[in-house]
Amino acid sequence: MPTSVPAWPTTAPDVDELGRAFAVLSVGEEAHAVADRWCERLVELGRPVLRHRAAAPAGPYGAAVRWADRQARGARAGWRFCVVGPEDEVLLACAAVRAHGAIDAEITAHAVSTARRRVLCTHCRTTTTTTAPVGGTCPCAGCGRTLLVYHHVSRRHAGYMGFAADAEEIPTPEENP
Repeated sequence: MPTSVPAWPTTAPDVDELGRAFAVLSVGEEAHAVADRWCERLVELGRPVLRHRAAAPAGPYGAAVRWADRQARGARAGWRFCVVGPEDEVLLACAAVRAHGAIDAEITAHAVSTARRRVLCTHCRTTTTTTAPVGGTCPCAGCGRTLLVYHHVSRRHAGYMGFAADAEEIPTPEENP
């Protein structure tokens, strides 16, 4: 079955060396070493680099995402965005820069962990952060429904689609008079 769930490699990709200016964001201790490697390579190439190290978890619209948003707002041709951290933070930061017109070719992203995910409730539009796996369930923080964490990720909303786990069950006549 086709899926939009990112297939993160076990090792971080090399940084895109073709850009003219770079914004590098890392969230959490595990991510800092990857970003440091990217920055060292870019400095070797003589590229200008803006670097931000955030503590994890930064949370929705936390300091890391606000920083990414500010960098993307001032981006010009040749700008590149590099982000590494937990999947939920990486997806949020990527969504922030895409909202300003960044395209995939301008983004290097790597998740060091997929333990937490953001689930978007299709019923009340609330976002819930959970450790439930794809295919698992979690309670919606908004409407309280038990959500199925579906294997679809919205890059725009930076989260997995969630819908009522019993949405396709047809009530018996006794349950629905």
